[in-house]
Amino acid sequence: MPKHHDKPLAAVIGAGVVGLTTALLMQCNGYDVTVIAADFPRDPKSPDYASTKAGAHWRTMCDEDDLRCQEYDSVSYRTFQELAKEPESGVKIRQAVDYFDVNPTGHDRLPWWSKVVQEFKQIAGTADFPIAYSYKTPVITPAVYLHYLLHQFQSAGGHIQHRQLSHVAEASLWVGTKPKPVRIIVNCTGFKARTLGGVNDQACFQTRGQTAIVRASWVHETITWLSKKGGTMYIIPRSNGEVVLGGSHEPYQNDTAVSATKTTHILKSIIAQYPKILTPGSTAAYAASPDLLSKFDIVDQKVGFRPSRIGGVRVEVEHGRTGAGQPVIIGHNYGHGGAGYQSSWGTAYHLLRLIEQAQQDDALVDHPLERSKL
Repeated sequence: MPKHHDKPLAAVIGAGVVGLTTALLMQCNGYDVTVIAADFPRDPKSPDYASTKAGAHWRTMCDEDDLRCQEYDSVSYRTFQELAKEPESGVKIRQAVDYFDVNPTGHDRLPWWSKVVQEFKQIAGTADFPIAYSYKTPVITPAVYLHYLLHQFQSAGGHIQHRQLSHVAEASLWVGTKPKPVRIIVNCTGFKARTLGGVNDQACFQTRGQTAIVRASWVHETITWLSKKGGTMYIIPRSNGEVVLGGSHEPYQNDTAVSATKTTHILKSIIAQYPKILTPGSTAAYAASPDLLSKFDIVDQKVGFRPSRIGGVRVEVEHGRTGAGQPVIIGHNYGHGGAGYQSSWGTAYHLLRLIEQAQQDDALVDHPLERSKL
């Protein structure tokens, strides 16, 4: 690894799970990185800071023929397995069960990820969800994990700046402890890539999600029900005895208020499939009682906005210039939608490879592939 003063200076814009993961990976691979963001894990959260509102667990949503997405999720699964060995990371390996109303592969075969996860088994389904698989998967407590990433990044020598940028080129104005030229800017702004000057990606949009957090310390497995007709429901236990119940998937919606109607729908839907969420050993008859909502110990209700993008996640590099005319590599890693955690390490590793290749291509001296002048 090069000496600290020889490290290429890099600025990562955004301090959500994708930005912090990317920054930590770059800092540990020979770059002097500063994360620039308006919101960090330790700050009061704005509605646009989606990472703290996630479930979060690894459950792939990649299509059977989407090899790029599969690589991202596979890399992340393996990385989270290693992180789960560190108690302070907020990552824990738990039993998972996925239920489907139709075969997710579209054929009579096992899903692609059956060869990725540990202890995969096809198990008996239910009347409503006849296809079911069990396996081991990482479950992440966002508040703990985001602080862990930030701590690891700063411990490795990384810097942070609280700044709201209006243009991607502003990230080159000052980085680290001295005003040296920034050679690399990485855009991990999620939905804000739509309005960030120099990017203005109109393919970005928000997908509203709502969850209820209840106390149910007897629940230790994460379960997901996926329906072609009725959407997705899930339960995700956390290490403190709380359980996240979801979900809601509302593209292009930006209402920040909690909907009591949606909360009721989430709770009733979960109870119908998993009466145990009320108390250990709950029966369907108990769950069908008219005052069932009063039986929940509801800790919180959250509304978050997944940073979605038409065409999926953008992971690529381009060559540009700062406002002062200095050449710079611009990396992009955003548009993960609801897959921010489960693909975070995979997209970060891919972007790192692209940046390293761009540096090797001597792309910073009037390169013919230069695509933009910021």
